[in-house]
Amino acid sequence: MQKNPGRTGKQVVARQYLRVSRDRHGRGKSPDQQHAENAAAVANRGWTLHPDAYRDDDRSASRYARRDREDFRKLTDDLEDDRFDADILVIWESSRGSRRTGEWVTLIELCEERGVRIFVTTHGRDYDPANARDRRSMLEDAVDSEYESAKTSERIQRDVRAAAEEGRAHGKHLYGYRRVYDERTRELLRIEEHPDQAPIVKEAARRVLAGETFYAIARDFNTRGIPPRRPTFKAHRRHLGWTPPAVKQMLTTPSYAGKRQHNGEVVADAQWPPLIDPDVWSHTLLPLLNDPTRKRTNDWPARHLLAGIAVCDECGARTRVGKQNKGSPQYDENGVKLPREHYNTYVCVGVPGKTGFHVTMKEEYLDLVVTELLLARLERPDFLATLGQNDGRADDERQALIDEIDAHQQYLEDVREQAAARHDLNILFTQEDLIRPKIAVAQTKLEQLSAADPLVLDLAQSGDVRAAWALLEFADKRRVIRAVMQPRIKRSERHGAKGVDVERVVPGWR
Repeated sequence: MQKNPGRTGKQVVARQYLRVSRDRHGRGKSPDQQHAENAAAVANRGWTLHPDAYRDDDRSASRYARRDREDFRKLTDDLEDDRFDADILVIWESSRGSRRTGEWVTLIELCEERGVRIFVTTHGRDYDPANARDRRSMLEDAVDSEYESAKTSERIQRDVRAAAEEGRAHGKHLYGYRRVYDERTRELLRIEEHPDQAPIVKEAARRVLAGETFYAIARDFNTRGIPPRRPTFKAHRRHLGWTPPAVKQMLTTPSYAGKRQHNGEVVADAQWPPLIDPDVWSHTLLPLLNDPTRKRTNDWPARHLLAGIAVCDECGARTRVGKQNKGSPQYDENGVKLPREHYNTYVCVGVPGKTGFHVTMKEEYLDLVVTELLLARLERPDFLATLGQNDGRADDERQALIDEIDAHQQYLEDVREQAAARHDLNILFTQEDLIRPKIAVAQTKLEQLSAADPLVLDLAQSGDVRAAWALLEFADKRRVIRAVMQPRIKRSERHGAKGVDVERVVPGWR
């Protein structure tokens, strides 16, 4: 055993470890309060208090903690490396050190190795880790603290789950709503629509259903000076306001359809009014939000119609726009080489990790071919009959998934009634563990089924597709192309030939 050197006959030095979890109700002791009581106890015993305390604010010591305790780690490192520089470790109560038995064992063993005693202020005594009886007392405290922590965690989980299944609110205020409390008892009376925020949620949903992009909605909200749902910052802390991902995230939240979530799963109808009609949200809006053709929200800076959309037929890689020199070099009257003219081409970027590309095609030609193929298809009388049907199966599959989810939820409701009648909740918990994963799988599949883009529908129903196309903004043209097709460029089989080669383009209809 290596004792703390050079302390015999000298003033005893005590060093504190202070910690507190978040204590909203003020029933616990803050680190400052712990320090005051620790300092008084140290002074009464004639010890000297080390000026540097180890301190972890707002940190849980249980095994359910999500944040590290930096100073607790520094404490154990200092003990291990013989840098503790004190004779006594002072903690306010045993649980301030740790609520994990394993951590307590490590701390006790390190203190024993360095000859450091442990003083617990609420006990009014210090413990010697080398003494078997003291060691047992501290380990019993550690086991009790871990047990209490586990019981508390289980109780909280049960309460949160029960609140979710009853549709009650939990946690932070939800944008779009406000809570109304009793002025005397502070009891929650109801949750109602926020007069300023709720209309923003409804407007965003209405505009997406009408075919507007997330970017257009975010830009308009920022122009109007509407505060964002959640402040978003970049690395340099510049406030971004509304962003396209923020608009999408807001509208995918089940709470706005009056649904209560728990652990990412819808478990009940919420005890607050929906801002979006639940049927519209689940059957129309959510599939539209999860449409893979809408994943990109940054088409607004694009300058080329098919950049990132057209792909190579050989390897499937996307294309970028490159420049191709036009004609032979030209010189002025003094023999100085003139800048060469060039034209843009779509170029296969190749397979990651390999050099070279497979195909290239003049931008003017590919834009012309793809636009003509698209408009011709939109003008077909049977286009609307097949749009978004995935060979006629998507609607049937979507309805089957809805029916499956409803059946699972009805089954759980029946089991809940049986469990209540028998006074045996284990029946319910067992069946929930079996059924809820099936509900989650079905909900994920339902979200992945794409709905028809309203912008495509409007274009096809315009009566004059080509005139309506000419009036679209550039970003909307790219959006329509993505929704309907993914053009592929084939290798040229007409070596040396000039002009448009329609055969090189595979439409890739969706």
